[in-house]
Amino acid sequence: MFGRLCSLAGARQVLVAVLVVMALLAPAVVAAQFPADDPATACSREHLKDSAKVGQFVFRSYKNTADGDACLQVLHDGRIIFRRTLGNDGHYTLGQPADKKWKVPAIANGTDITGRGPPDMIVSFYTGGAHCCLLHYVFELEPEFRLLATLDARDSWPAYFADLDHDQHYYYLAEDWTFAYWWMSFAGSPYHSIVLHYADDSKGGGFHLAMDKMQARAPTQVEWQTALGDMRGKLQLDKEKMFNDLPDVLWQEVLGLIYTGHSDLAWKFLDEVGPSPDYS
Repeated sequence: MFGRLCSLAGARQVLVAVLVVMALLAPAVVAAQFPADDPATACSREHLKDSAKVGQFVFRSYKNTADGDACLQVLHDGRIIFRRTLGNDGHYTLGQPADKKWKVPAIANGTDITGRGPPDMIVSFYTGGAHCCLLHYVFELEPEFRLLATLDARDSWPAYFADLDHDQHYYYLAEDWTFAYWWMSFAGSPYHSIVLHYADDSKGGGFHLAMDKMQARAPTQVEWQTALGDMRGKLQLDKEKMFNDLPDVLWQEVLGLIYTGHSDLAWKFLDEVGPSPDYS
């Protein structure tokens, strides 16, 4: 198995290409979802689950447990100005309530989470199922109501907004699953945490990687040698058991270095970990 690391030069090119695409497109890529077969029924009063009033706007979530359809409606002066329905047995959550288990902080409805000034409203949708997907909708309420952003956290759990510096500037914490099924099953897929923040730009603004919040110090020499030794042992064990896939632990280590600002060390780690004559 370890002899397959001889092809890492090609894998390296693929990895770089995917990372470039991820950095440019990830915030805009949304997992495919399907509307309810009968939107009117999904949004009927009998299926009302939750309601929240933010200024002059009323947000309502509905859940039809019989057929699994969910509905989100926004009203202004009693008039529906936004409606979205989704199937898959998922559900909408209005706002961001606190979750002590996952250390998710509560954020008051109407909080400006983008830094643009106007009040915002967070709504999340969880599709349900074995895995995937969690989405967050960010609505800007003034001066004109609009869906400002849709963030696809995919298999992240939890994914949420947080005031990391305690200065009323909010970041979005999630995980990047670009490498799901990377030469292995989903259970072994490598991933890494990411941090996003909102920034206005020439394209109208959007959520972008907050690189300063993702950076970490480089490993010390002792940590480096320990990681190399551990990885070589795991790869040797993998060879002896005749596994057919490059182990997820290798790619998890590589992504950890890349996503924390040390791509040069990621390639160095691959070079130093192997291959060697012992694994021929």
